[in-house]
Amino acid sequence: MIMENQRNSVFSSAMSYGLYLGLALILSQVIFYVSGNPFSQIGGYISYAIILGGIAWGMYLFREKSGAEGMPYGRALGLGTAQAFFASILLGFFIFILYKFIDSGLMDKYFIFMEQKSLESGMSEDKVEATMDFMKKFTSPLTMGLSTVFSLTLIGFIFSLILAIFFKRNPEDPFGEVVNEEEQN
Repeated sequence: MIMENQRNSVFSSAMSYGLYLGLALILSQVIFYVSGNPFSQIGGYISYAIILGGIAWGMYLFREKSGAEGMPYGRALGLGTAQAFFASILLGFFIFILYKFIDSGLMDKYFIFMEQKSLESGMSEDKVEATMDFMKKFTSPLTMGLSTVFSLTLIGFIFSLILAIFFKRNPEDPFGEVVNEEEQN
């Protein structure tokens, strides 16, 4: 009973915090899109900072809400990863809508951008052309959205592995759960 309430609490908190994180990431994407820099490297760094800050904020709020129950490492890791997953669903859906309906020419701009970056990195023109042909076959608004879900969840998991170390809090009474279950019987 207690474990089920904790799971529901982590799940609902992760959904709420993930909503805020997802909206912050979408806002960041919109700002860089409107400014004419949708593929900006600085935008990527800002997104990482938003993810890191959003997960840390969610862990902090959940830990403070938990009180005497504490927040073990595993719960903190699960919260952060779930939060990133829910945020990634929102952002992935936004990316799909952006590339499919709002600016269908953005995919072509993305390919041009990737081609320029590949040439600047020193790849031969033949390799760049082969890579771009491959990318054009397998990259669509749907795959961009789905890869956003996967990559953001993975990044959130990695950040959560680290952040959970700092936000974990052991329960004040580690045997309280066992005693409470025995008292109920």
